[in-house]
Amino acid sequence: MYDAHGALAPFLAGGMIFARRRTLATLPCAPDARGLWLVGASIVILLTALLMNFNMLGGAALIVALAGMIWTLCGAAVLRSLTFPIAFLLLMLPLNYPLEVVLGFRLRFLATQLSTLFISWVGIPVEVQGTVISTPHFTVAIESPCSGLKTLSALMLAGMTQAYFLHKRWWERGAILLLVPPVALLVNAMRNTAIVLIGHYYGESAAMGWLHGFSGVMTFLLAMIILIIFSEVLLWRQKSTSA
Repeated sequence: MYDAHGALAPFLAGGMIFARRRTLATLPCAPDARGLWLVGASIVILLTALLMNFNMLGGAALIVALAGMIWTLCGAAVLRSLTFPIAFLLLMLPLNYPLEVVLGFRLRFLATQLSTLFISWVGIPVEVQGTVISTPHFTVAIESPCSGLKTLSALMLAGMTQAYFLHKRWWERGAILLLVPPVALLVNAMRNTAIVLIGHYYGESAAMGWLHGFSGVMTFLLAMIILIIFSEVLLWRQKSTSA
């Protein structure tokens, strides 16, 4: 299950809106009928989602409709102020199966190649066939749960939250979000590498036992530490520049 963390998105978006309450109070509430075009577009998106059986697109239609109603009832200024929290709600949408398969396979393939590179650096002979990694004493297939897609989606939510609350400059927020995919890929490849090394030296039971599940938690924590360090560097740079 790749989107269990999506249940947090509405609450985090609400926190973002609450944090901007003073700014919102100063903005004029000027109803604008142009917002109805956005509402109409959301209906088209919803009908398209129903025809294609694309649930994720249907959820996106609801968010577009929300933006259209805010524009219609409160005006463009309020909508611009709430753009980030509204866009953040996209993270609560579940991935549709075809998209999950396509993204998951690409991540599995990239993680397999990177893990193979790491293992070769250690000096262990390693072969790779598709997403199957083999050493002289251990073979493991990088399956969908190990693709890193869950880490990527959860890390995107955490990264956007961090970017919004700690950084005000658009390029700093963008830098954090751009860092999320490579960090998710890196830590997942490191996890796969560790599992292969443990299996090679200590056997399958050691590699695929409780340590396999626990390593998933450690992978996410490591990714968060990397994002936090990067964020702190940006904040330090900002303080040193202003000083």
